[in-house]
Amino acid sequence: MDRIILHSDMNNFYASVECLYDPLLRDKPVAVGGDPQVRHGIVLAKNDIAKNVG
Repeated sequence: MDRIILHSDMNNFYASVECLYDPLLRDKPVAVGGDPQVRHGIVLAKNDIAKNVG
């Protein structure tokens, strides 16, 4: 039996949507973080500019 595994890497999707809706963010590094109380402050998504900054 053949199996197909689909992996969709959407790390920057949510940050890209925020930049789409808020033009003031488009040329700035953007990171979407979780609730530090629940998710320990983990970065959930980042745009390409933020990736280049490190």
